Amino acid sequence: MSAMSVRTAAPRLIAGAVALAALLGTAPTGSAAAAPTASGRAALAKQILATNGIAPATGHVGGRHTASSARQNLVDTSRGRGALTSPWGDRPNRRVTLDAGMLNGMLKLRTRYGFRIAVSEIVGGDHSSRSRHYAGVAFDINYINGRHVGSGAPHRNLMAACRKLGATEVLGPGNAGHATHVHCGWPR
Repeated sequence: MSAMSVRTAAPRLIAGAVALAALLGTAPTGSAAAAPTASGRAALAKQILATNGIAPATGHVGGRHTASSARQNLVDTSRGRGALTSPWGDRPNRRVTLDAGMLNGMLKLRTRYGFRIAVSEIVGGDHSSRSRHYAGVAFDINYINGRHVGSGAPHRNLMAACRKLGATEVLGPGNAGHATHVHCGWPR
């Protein structure tokens, strides 16, 4: 094979490998080649909603606004819309695009690692002004395998799984403000 044909074939081989990795769910998160479409995010949200063992909350600890609940954030994304932040948070009433890597991580906690999880917040709720929640790249879990975080739930194992799935900001019991939930955040 000549040097010229190697140079022209290499980009096609790389593109094919990236496409195959995306289909298999192993594409690197944050990769430009793996950037999902709105329909890809919608498909992931639908899959999460249909997966037994992932329970997105229908309300909030700090208030009642079902339009910004974790469940409604997923429903909105499954319909091709942005997820809504809560009216009382630092970034009130905004539509946010949920990150596909984060959605894939949420799904894989159940399908790959077997955790039964209750997702308490995605973009709703009240978080610090620079929170990854408001960027659509974080979620909180308050129950793992039927046990409340901070009351014997296997949070360390779940936190390790989040890191393996690409989360770069993982906080839980022992971190300030995270005694009762695990926060899994992907890169912005």
